[in-house]
Amino acid sequence: MGACGSKFLSKKKLKSKRISKRRVSFNKLDKIDECGKRDARCHSNSSTLLASKEFAWFDCCSALDQSEIDDDFYSVHDDFEDASTLRVASPRDSFNQKDQNGDAWNGQLPCVASAMSSDDKARVSSPRAPGAKRKLLSRLSFKFKEGHNNQNSFPPKVLLQRPKAGSSLSFCPLEKKMSNSWSPIEPSTFRVRGQNYLRDKKKDFAPNFAAYCPFAADVFLSQRKIDHIARFVDLPVIDSSEELPSILVVNLQIPLYPAAIFQGENDGEGMNLVLYFKLSESYSKDLPVHFQEHVNRIINDEVERVKGFPLDTINSFRERLKILSRLVNGEDLHLSTTEKKILNTYNEKPVLSRPQHEFYLGENYFEIDLDVHRFSYLSRKTFAAFQDRFKLCKLDFGLTIQENKTENLPENMLCCIRLNEIDYSNYRQLGV
Repeated sequence: MGACGSKFLSKKKLKSKRISKRRVSFNKLDKIDECGKRDARCHSNSSTLLASKEFAWFDCCSALDQSEIDDDFYSVHDDFEDASTLRVASPRDSFNQKDQNGDAWNGQLPCVASAMSSDDKARVSSPRAPGAKRKLLSRLSFKFKEGHNNQNSFPPKVLLQRPKAGSSLSFCPLEKKMSNSWSPIEPSTFRVRGQNYLRDKKKDFAPNFAAYCPFAADVFLSQRKIDHIARFVDLPVIDSSEELPSILVVNLQIPLYPAAIFQGENDGEGMNLVLYFKLSESYSKDLPVHFQEHVNRIINDEVERVKGFPLDTINSFRERLKILSRLVNGEDLHLSTTEKKILNTYNEKPVLSRPQHEFYLGENYFEIDLDVHRFSYLSRKTFAAFQDRFKLCKLDFGLTIQENKTENLPENMLCCIRLNEIDYSNYRQLGV
């Protein structure tokens, strides 16, 4: 009886062990399935955190450190270096935000799409064993969509066909106030490399002469960048000069779509700020001979030998072209603390325009295109941050040629102008 009883108990224990093993195996599958779901949620949350608040991209300390290193810097740096300045915001920042158009944003990334096919979706919706579902989850991936969304699409308007130069912006004397206008400014208001710069690294006010003086300005919208824009504008007839082209056209190509870290084709909707200058009548008298020669070398696309280690290099003389820009009325914009730090660090900081410039020589004009679409992520992000307040800004813009020899200092101004409170939404697209 005892033997029979022990045999009965051992069979009962064996059966209970088999049942418990089966339960454990199913519990493991359920846990694996839950882990897969958690991984997917974590992947979604990490993607959401990357698209954090408007100014989550900026690192004040790194920007301030960089400004102390280089006096003149390039308009483009490696975007992978720019990405290192990103910080991750808290998960709360990912919700109830607004995008750059002021629309509510629910924390989801519009640029990320699932790569799952319709057959895979059907298999997920159908009842399957947990192992099959887990195997399918491991096959899912995500990919980035190319191009930009159409949130900033311009309303349909009649295209401008070969408008007269200066027909969109009005002239305004410097002492008066008028929105959507331009004003001439004194070249001596810009700081450039002084006479002893190579020794003491100090900037001085530029000589009060410029090779070209402003006579008009325009704003044109476009679905894509417009290169060599002077072809589509009716330029005035100005007495030509034997030395230099009588008209200088500067085309600032500014993006109006959100800035992206990993940008594809560097093109999309934007505006063209077109600035027109004419050759100064006293050009040959007021400006030094070496500066006149340097302007000619830029127009003729000459090259120069640059000393270096271990070998010298041959560079285009056009790589010396330098941009000077500044925000005049920053106190009127009610800037945040971060924005004030950016402004104090980079306002009127000289920028070599290479390699985001193109040059075109016409019958009586010379055009310089400056492509902001190709600037670094931080630069484009700053433009995007001020985009809605551009209509409140007074901006001074100038060009100079970098001088690297003491005998050629101080630097002289090629051209300069002020733009007053430009509201680009009031303007139309240019027909090309």
